[in-house]
Amino acid sequence: MSAQDHITEAFRLFDRDGDGMIPASEVGTVVRALGYIITEAELNSAMKKAGVSGRSGVNLATFRKIIEPLETSNYSKQLNEAFATIDREGSGVVRVAELRHLLTTLGDKLTDEEFDILLQEMDLDKGGEIRRTDFIHFMTSR
Repeated sequence: MSAQDHITEAFRLFDRDGDGMIPASEVGTVVRALGYIITEAELNSAMKKAGVSGRSGVNLATFRKIIEPLETSNYSKQLNEAFATIDREGSGVVRVAELRHLLTTLGDKLTDEEFDILLQEMDLDKGGEIRRTDFIHFMTSR
């Protein structure tokens, strides 16, 4: 099931009366039910950007506008956390072998072939290391 399908499914679950709307007061609950880690301040900001007032209802299209920026933000956070697990010294770089191990054994695993293709597209430094900023930029711009 795609991310879009999960969003629709969660929205419909909280649309108790089937009118195509959820109360603005429940948006945070739905967002968190989808697995996003978000503070109240971040939620309020996202809702404001999507044009939601505190007492209005939210339809699926507006809910997607709230979720959209969170998808990239959460993904960047996850990538940062994953990178930090192998960059124990906090140097901002990791060896290719360490990154290969991380991406082929944990989470949504890549095959060795997929990692090799990824590696060909990435910018390595002369020592065969990958910088955190380059890795996260590369992964989030795809």
